[in-house]
Amino acid sequence: MFDQFRVFFNPTNKMKFIRMLTLLFLIFSINCSKDSISIDGYFLSEEDVALSIKVHNDARAEVGVSNLKWSNSLSEDALEWAKNLAEKDEMYHSSNESRPGQGENLSVAWKTVGGESVFSSTPGLDASNSWYYEINDYTYAEIGSDLNANVMIGHYTQMIWSTTTEVGMARAVSSSGKEYVVARYSPPGNWVGLFPY
Repeated sequence: MFDQFRVFFNPTNKMKFIRMLTLLFLIFSINCSKDSISIDGYFLSEEDVALSIKVHNDARAEVGVSNLKWSNSLSEDALEWAKNLAEKDEMYHSSNESRPGQGENLSVAWKTVGGESVFSSTPGLDASNSWYYEINDYTYAEIGSDLNANVMIGHYTQMIWSTTTEVGMARAVSSSGKEYVVARYSPPGNWVGLFPY
């Protein structure tokens, strides 16, 4: 065994060894960078999931409601709708009938640099933050109240809805370079006439 070790590490094989290590490092680096934005380009990275859930749960803690848990099943449903939006390159909510027992938040973003599309490494976090910022326009009231008649607050109220326990998110990119993020919630919130918490 030691003779094989000496043969492999003798000076004439040193360059081969360095090349092999370099190649392995490059393969490992490429695989890691693909994982960070998800290999299939649809599901959020582990880091993005953690950051997205943190935004949701920090918002919920502010109003005294329990934390959400991540749901892979809801993520798969979110992916199906995100792909639909990207294919049509148009943002609109799915019908309530098509997603029984689920609430839904949507986001679309795009950015180009030098004519090339540039995508966020944390699309879930970006979407979650944009939904959270609706707090600035929200006046505590039941859903449908005139107090919030002319402002967009439904993404925020879904995030903090007291009886919602799970969330799942996914993303899809259109041919024009728009990045669609869909979140699905269970049970759904935003019931007209009810307070979010």
